[in-house]
Amino acid sequence: MLQDLEALTPPLVVAAAFLIGLVLFLRRQMGPGGSADQDDETDIHDGGSNADTDDPKAASSDDRSMS
Repeated sequence: MLQDLEALTPPLVVAAAFLIGLVLFLRRQMGPGGSADQDDETDIHDGGSNADTDDPKAASSDDRSMS
């Protein structure tokens, strides 16, 4: 019986490490928003555009209002 338990030890250690990592990851992702979330809001300033200016298919705001 002790040999059976010894055979199961490596998979149990890996499973425990995975679950601990998963819990820590989820706590970090689901936790209250910190300054990183607020910084994302300020990346594009008022009047700024995130359109690709090198792309000829990108329509300007004037082109979109005509259609």
